[in-house]
Amino acid sequence: MTYIQRLVMQGFKSFNKKIAVPFSETFSTVCGPNGSGKSNICDAVCFVLGRTSAKSMRAERLHELIFHGGKSKEPADIASVTLY
Repeated sequence: MTYIQRLVMQGFKSFNKKIAVPFSETFSTVCGPNGSGKSNICDAVCFVLGRTSAKSMRAERLHELIFHGGKSKEPADIASVTLY
């Protein structure tokens, strides 16, 4: 059976630094407090699988998927999402 082993993101939406999210074969949910990036993880999976509609990933334009900085954080030049 095919399954997602991990998701690696850098510069995608709220994930500025490189982050790897491991999944087990029995993975069924992504949970966490408000503002922790749960929806952005789902958007990253949709993005890497080929969804091209920015609005379906909660952005006006595709360039808004790239991390645009914060109070003390520089914006990212590119966004990278890899699905294993």
